Formats: sequence, C-alpha cells, structure tokens
Amino acid sequence: MRVMIGAMLALLAATPPSAAQDEAAAAMQSRPPQGGLEALVHRDTFFQGAVRSVTGPEPNLNLAWDARSIRVRSGEWQICTGRNYTGRCITVDRDMPTLSSQFRNIQSMRPTGGFGTGVGQSLRGASSEFFPAPLRNGQRIECTGGGNSSCARSEANSFCRSVGWVMSRTQTTETVDRRSVVADVLCSRTPF
Repeated sequence: MRVMIGAMLALLAATPPSAAQDEAAAAMQSRPPQGGLEALVHRDTFFQGAVRSVTGPEPNLNLAWDARSIRVRSGEWQICTGRNYTGRCITVDRDMPTLSSQFRNIQSMRPTGGFGTGVGQSLRGASSEFFPAPLRNGQRIECTGGGNSSCARSEANSFCRSVGWVMSRTQTTETVDRRSVVADVLCSRTPF
C-alpha cells in the first residue's frame, strides 16, 4: 500500500500543471499595471482555474464561465450582474475566495472612488458619481493649458470615461501648489 501511495504521489508531482493553473500563477506573480488598479476574476473558488485580469472599467466582461472567486490586487471594485453596471451590484475591496451564488454571473465591473483606487474619494449615486479631487494614476489631474473651462471639461470627460461613466456633467478647476487642477467633477451616464 505504501508503494502504491508513493507511486501516486510521484505521478502527481510529475504531472505538468494545466494551462489555467499556469495562467493563474503568472497573474499572481506579475505586478499590477501602471495606476495600480487590478482585480483577478477566477472561474473556481479559492482563486483557482481560469482567470481574467481587470485593470479598469469593463462594461461588458463577456466571461465564458461563471466567476467563483475574486482576488483584489489593488483598489475597490463594483461588480454587477448586468452589463453597463446594471442589475445587482456590490462593492468589493478585499479578496473573496467564494462568491455568493447571486454574483457568479458577473457581467460588468469597474473601480469605484473608494480608498486605494487611485481615482480619488467619491460619492456614488445610482446614475452619477461626484469626485471633489479626481486623480489619474494617483495624482491630481492638471490642466496644462491653464485653468480655462475648456481644459477642465476635456480632462473631466476623459476622467469620467476612464472610471466607467459616459461624461462629466459639471467640473471646475482649483489652484494647488501653483498648478491648475481639475476639481468637483460630477460623472454621469447622461448629459442632463
């Protein structure tokens, strides 16, 4: 019996890992992308099986499998059962080795304005999100063309799209350390 168990262990040790295991191991060893946001969505519980790295807003994840676990490498994430951040949604800011059955069919996800996301603190509502001091790659967004409204609008629209909204409804600039930076941005799905 001992010989049989020893032979089985030797066989298991010699068996090459699956491609999904290789992919998951490589994802865990890599560093989060520039800007620091990353979540790993896994097909199986306890961060096993096929994996998908998400580094920004994904209105349509288009996964070929149900998610069973999520590893939050950095940031805070809203996960939703519908495309375009609709359906049932929750905010995740730590690893979840086993997802509730009601959140296994994740259709969309995006970083929120929570602590550690690199996009700044925010107040999120059902159809808009307010960022008093939006960040890009962890830094305030500078208006290099001066503090004019055109620069603020352009930078605010770009910022809103980068965090999963359609556009900025309002924005302004403020002076910080003699630099003109974007402030008070209200991101929304609609222009009105």
